[in-house]
Amino acid sequence: MLNPALDSDALAHAFKVDGRVRIDDFLLTEIAAEVLSLCQNQLEFNYLFFRDGKNQVFSTEQMTALTPNAITKMQQALIEQAGQGVGFFYCGLRMNHDLSGQLTGKKTVPAPLMALFKLFNSEEFLKLISKITGDPSLKDTDGQYTRYTQGQFLTRHSDDIQAERRRFAYVLGLSPQWHPDWGGLLQFYEKDGTPRDAWQPRFNSLSLFDVSHIHSVTYVTPFARNPRYSFTGWFRN
Repeated sequence: MLNPALDSDALAHAFKVDGRVRIDDFLLTEIAAEVLSLCQNQLEFNYLFFRDGKNQVFSTEQMTALTPNAITKMQQALIEQAGQGVGFFYCGLRMNHDLSGQLTGKKTVPAPLMALFKLFNSEEFLKLISKITGDPSLKDTDGQYTRYTQGQFLTRHSDDIQAERRRFAYVLGLSPQWHPDWGGLLQFYEKDGTPRDAWQPRFNSLSLFDVSHIHSVTYVTPFARNPRYSFTGWFRN
């Protein structure tokens, strides 16, 4: 599944500079194309958001069952929080470590999408990431397939949560021909909140960075023509 031309020595050198690296052409092209097609056509996403002081998950059925008034109230609450730099709203499907393909409820993950998750948890793959990052303590990976559409976002935050054993975050971009004016950028910040730089979604490119980096996914604009798809998560010790 992986591109055999990846140069782990060069990637390790690049990562050492700033604890970040982008790896283009990460998977074999045909594998990345299949993963994108399955995300577009067969994966049943949930709606993930932060409200009333906690993370919440709504199925598509729950979201479509809301009245117009309830949807308006939810949107207002999410926008109010976001205006204070708090919260997120996007679609996602978290993977299980039983590796059976069966998730909560009746959702089943297509076999190639489960195979990608298994790859990220394989001993060989973890050794590759350990070599790139210089961290030999990596033990496993969590992951979720995500979809950001118009009006969705992830506000500024750090992924450094010690109780969850996170060491490095990753984002495998699955969006071809993404226009930067559409939003959905992986934006990095200085510790005081000053914007630093941003990485545009790029098809079949793995963004890998230390969890100490403060970042966000910028608001996807109303004129974005396509959803922003990715496979994302954390390498853990």
